[in-house]
Amino acid sequence: MKGEITVRIEGYMRRYPVERISATPKFEQFRVSGRNGFIVFQSNRPLLRGNGLKLKRIDWKLIEGSLRSMSARDALANSLDEYVRRLEKEGNL
Repeated sequence: MKGEITVRIEGYMRRYPVERISATPKFEQFRVSGRNGFIVFQSNRPLLRGNGLKLKRIDWKLIEGSLRSMSARDALANSLDEYVRRLEKEGNL
């Protein structure tokens, strides 16, 4: 599943393509592509939803790639969280 997220990093709004690359009953991984490469985030959303925990916060972990600042990582994780919630509302996940 491919999509796009909008992120505010260091005062600039940027758009990045996102792709869900794997999903298991416990974890799922998303690849965020940029100009110089890509990073991969992992979430525990399938485990939480499988246990009926719809209001619990999803944990995002950077498992591949690197970023210059922690604030950029947090901004990307928040945008991914909004993207996933929107897909859940639409029934696409």
